[in-house]
Amino acid sequence: MQEIKDRKISNIELEQKGLIVNGVEIIPPIPEKTQSQKRTKREIEYFKLFGRIYYQESDLIKFAEKSKTNRKNEVA
Repeated sequence: MQEIKDRKISNIELEQKGLIVNGVEIIPPIPEKTQSQKRTKREIEYFKLFGRIYYQESDLIKFAEKSKTNRKNEVA
């Protein structure tokens, strides 16, 4: 079984590039203000390292899947 590497993504990278995995955009760029609101509401998991905010790639993927599910439920 192949080990999956879970990389750290800074809030700055998420704001500028979003989350791209294997050439596929999983999450579009998110402005810092929106990230802050989602962190405050505990919608997105994060951690601080030397005063900087980081996200785990796997947590962002879970967040994206949860967001898609919520959007589908709102449309239905």
